[in-house]
Amino acid sequence: MIQFRYQINEGMPIRQLILFGLQWFLATIPMVIILGKVGAAFHYPQSPELQLIYLQKIFFITGVSMFVQLIWGHRLPIITGPASVLLIGIVANAHAVEETAVYNSIAVGGLLLVLLAVTGLLARVGRLFTPRIIGVVLLLIAFTLLPTVVNLVTTGKDQLFAQLVFAGLLFASMLTGQRYLPETLRSTIIIWALFFGSFIYHFCFFTPALQTPITVTTAEAWRLFPKAFTFDPVVMLSFVFCFLALLINELGSIQTTVSLVSQADGLQRTTRGVLVTGLGNLFAGLIGVVGPVSYSLSTGVIIASGCASRYPLIPAAAALAALGFLPFVIQAFSFIPSVVVGTLLFYMLCSQVAGGLGILAPDMASFRFNTGLIIGVPVMLGTVVAFLPSHVAEAIPAMVRPLLMNGFVVGVAAALTMEHVLLREKS
Repeated sequence: MIQFRYQINEGMPIRQLILFGLQWFLATIPMVIILGKVGAAFHYPQSPELQLIYLQKIFFITGVSMFVQLIWGHRLPIITGPASVLLIGIVANAHAVEETAVYNSIAVGGLLLVLLAVTGLLARVGRLFTPRIIGVVLLLIAFTLLPTVVNLVTTGKDQLFAQLVFAGLLFASMLTGQRYLPETLRSTIIIWALFFGSFIYHFCFFTPALQTPITVTTAEAWRLFPKAFTFDPVVMLSFVFCFLALLINELGSIQTTVSLVSQADGLQRTTRGVLVTGLGNLFAGLIGVVGPVSYSLSTGVIIASGCASRYPLIPAAAALAALGFLPFVIQAFSFIPSVVVGTLLFYMLCSQVAGGLGILAPDMASFRFNTGLIIGVPVMLGTVVAFLPSHVAEAIPAMVRPLLMNGFVVGVAAALTMEHVLLREKS
């Protein structure tokens, strides 16, 4: 068992509280910025004001969700952030249906998580998630977001080759750091890549550092609640698959951390954690942003720092929520170029692939052809759908387009069908 300097419910001197809190705050910031900027750009490509408001809301919902989890939810040292799997649903439906239908579906998905937690059905649904399904889901999240990475890295028409070279060098530098840096620095490598990558890009390409100041008052920002409730059953069904993956992520993050910090009440913490995550997604859908989920990278931060106490995360959560009311601070993130955002997202997705392969490793050790089909066919189908050109999408009936043009939905549906129906193993 790992010995930590501070246990899960152990207090500490104010100096250590601030230092460890700053560490958790900095570990959360890159994911909020990267996923928030991607979601905002899809909905409001021509409106910096609305993009800023979107980021404000994401910071607020992230901070509030993390704070409630620490005080009342799973009560574990786990950071919360926007769910990349919900970003898949947003990207797939952004140009096909009304924005309100997308975020109303996220709100309904959050409500479904709440019902699973309070009715005791969580354990039954969990039986669908065999190790092979979990591994395939992690791979699909990475592969079906690749078109988004390509769009970010190749944005703009000027100096395209130079941008590709810059992205390659930045990615190679991160891999080198992952190999040679001390463990403490490896856990924060995305932060350093975000900072130095942005600085070097602006220095090399002579781009303006910041945009013209945007004047958006807090009152105006929080006026953007949905104008009406728009329910689209096909969009909702596509988000049901996304929320199945989100649930896998939530369960994995909580249960891994419970095991790491040696807590005996894992079932109770898991139920409360899923309940709070459901409420967070319900609220996020109502205010029109990506919903939150617990991040599994928290265990790496715990091990690297030697601190398993949940208390330093409380000021970090409060600081994240406060940023939601400080648009002038969030606007500074406009300094981050799209090519840097795309490169860091690609690095995060590579980590996702590594996690999926780690879960699939036992099955691959005793490899059988059917196992390869259950893994390979869904990943290939999902990737093909993700890269289908726009004219193919237009040929598909609008009613079913949100399902059939969502590579993640197609891949997960194929994995579930093959695992539990077509290639189901005999008892």
